[in-house]
Amino acid sequence: MREKTQTNLRNQGNAIAEVRGALQILAIDNLVGKENIQARIMHWEAKLTDVQNKLTEAEFSEPIEKSDI
Repeated sequence: MREKTQTNLRNQGNAIAEVRGALQILAIDNLVGKENIQARIMHWEAKLTDVQNKLTEAEFSEPIEKSDI
């Protein structure tokens, strides 16, 4: 795996962890109104869409190495 691909995958993993943490906080925070929750969900949904697109790009950025195993 190329260093650039590895870095991209690591960055996307970090972005996923960020979204998961935000959702956990949102789940336990009962002081937030409905509109605020909806806005946060829309923000994190967009973030996840971006991560998904970058992972798809990384998937096809290098030729697949075939092993003899």
